Amino acid sequence: MGFGLVLWQIFASPDVPYFPPPIEWLRALAALWTSGKLVPAVVVTLSDFAGALALSIVIGSVLGILLGRSKLLDRLFGPALEFGRTMPAGAMVPVAVLIMGYTSSMTLAVVVLTSFWPILLNTRSGAQRISQDRLDTARVLRLSWWETQYKILLPSVLPSIQLGTRTAAPVTLIIVLLVEILTQVSGIGREIAMQQSMFRSAPVYGLVALTGVMGLIVNWLISWAGHLTRKYDPSAANGSEQ
Repeated sequence: MGFGLVLWQIFASPDVPYFPPPIEWLRALAALWTSGKLVPAVVVTLSDFAGALALSIVIGSVLGILLGRSKLLDRLFGPALEFGRTMPAGAMVPVAVLIMGYTSSMTLAVVVLTSFWPILLNTRSGAQRISQDRLDTARVLRLSWWETQYKILLPSVLPSIQLGTRTAAPVTLIIVLLVEILTQVSGIGREIAMQQSMFRSAPVYGLVALTGVMGLIVNWLISWAGHLTRKYDPSAANGSEQ
């Protein structure tokens, strides 16, 4: 990809309106920074992203554990899960706008309802695979319900939660940008739509590249956090001992 950008920079002409060279992207971003538009947009998008991802982790983890440990609940809500996870985010935006208006709460609701599914499904799968021996150990040790959840159940599903989070994170960022573009609420997506409506290609390319860099950083942070969760996974510890 880097080699392609270098070739683009070498052979592209600054006078081409729709394919400006990468150096023009940087100049456009610098101009947005100087004008005071870039930083507020980035802050809003990152805030919506962080809030939506945090809520998705909490909701997806709790529901995933409940469904994974209860066959009755899994059978009752299984069809609803299959329906809900296929609902496109774009189709939910008009309904959310009618109910909540053009607000940050609307953005948060749409993003969470479309991005928590990978976490829920991975957590449910992890909860279903918990070894009965671990639960029997909790009974032998006479652990309380809360101690069982904290010392046995949560460490067992933590790798599944992390995997679901790694899948959900880029989806969350994409949906945040999509909602901002469609509804023109504050954020990078709105800035991209405004620049595109004025046929300013360089700022559009620059902002899209910026979101790509943000996605890479988020993915790296979640991968780094995943290494930390391994020491809390009992199965990993048992595997290392063997």
